[in-house]
Amino acid sequence: KPMLPSIGVPTTAGTGSEGQSYALISQEETHRKMACGDIKARFRIVILDPLLPQSVPDEVAAVTGIDAISHALESFVSTRRNTVSQMFAREAWHLLEANFETILEERQNTTAWGQMLLGAHLAGLAIENAMLGAAHACANPLTANYGVTHGVAVGLMLPHVIRFNSAAVGGLYAELVRAAGLNDTEGESDVDMLIYRVNRLKAAAR
Repeated sequence: KPMLPSIGVPTTAGTGSEGQSYALISQEETHRKMACGDIKARFRIVILDPLLPQSVPDEVAAVTGIDAISHALESFVSTRRNTVSQMFAREAWHLLEANFETILEERQNTTAWGQMLLGAHLAGLAIENAMLGAAHACANPLTANYGVTHGVAVGLMLPHVIRFNSAAVGGLYAELVRAAGLNDTEGESDVDMLIYRVNRLKAAAR
């Protein structure tokens, strides 16, 4: 049965749920989450207003940004990846990596927030087409069982998952290194450079 058309207006540059047909229902007492979705539930229109996330607390800006970055990195190498999802994920990573530190340092930088919102949205579209990976799978129990904030938990797991995945998808990670314009440092591998950059982004979020 068709649903009434709806408009999505994200207030953080994080989940990218405005680009997905999924929703999360969380239980406040236990932090447990249940995903539900239907293609009919997708927003008909999405408005990305870069003024809205400027007023969120610093911690929210930080953890939601790390979550969005993880969405881009995970969906790019997902076993369900495809040409469309990788197109979205690659550009999402490029935008998020380039602007995350700026929005933390310059909270009223409208241009950077616009790029972050677009990056998070594109990462959401990538998830819609390819889903996520082990970083989120490992992070969710930390949130459910120990109350670790979702973005913090994802950030903890992401470098380890990149290292683990590199044996199978090292070439794809190399593409992301080039997309971010990361330079070779003393013969470091592409995976080392990507992990180093992720850790630098995490450090900026503290």
